[in-house]
Amino acid sequence: MLNMNAELGQIKAARASLQKFRLKLLRPSAAALESGSDDLLFAVERLERLEPVLRSRGPCSLAVEEALRLEVAGLRRDLLQVNALLQGAGSFYQGWSRLLGCAGDDGAANYTANGQPSALFPNNTKNAVIHG
Repeated sequence: MLNMNAELGQIKAARASLQKFRLKLLRPSAAALESGSDDLLFAVERLERLEPVLRSRGPCSLAVEEALRLEVAGLRRDLLQVNALLQGAGSFYQGWSRLLGCAGDDGAANYTANGQPSALFPNNTKNAVIHG
């Protein structure tokens, strides 16, 4: 029973680390992504230690089995949330880089190279030609 408590502790520690990273991903700056790698590494290390123990363990009580099952289900949810947030951050920065990449082109004429809105071009109707 003591080992099962240690196993539950390992899963809970991995989940806490993932939740810490998830909170950082709510504002996904480069610094948050970089510091989050330590949180992910910690979670992975806990799970790597836990996997062989869970594979080799003998039968345990239904209560312990249910507690393990609940924690693993929570871990899966946490991983799905972190994955979704990472994909969202990746998509955001990919779009941002496209905006910055065409800042010198006419494609983003109303934005400066650092992403700030620039002065609007005046609409000079004297030079407008309408074909009808």
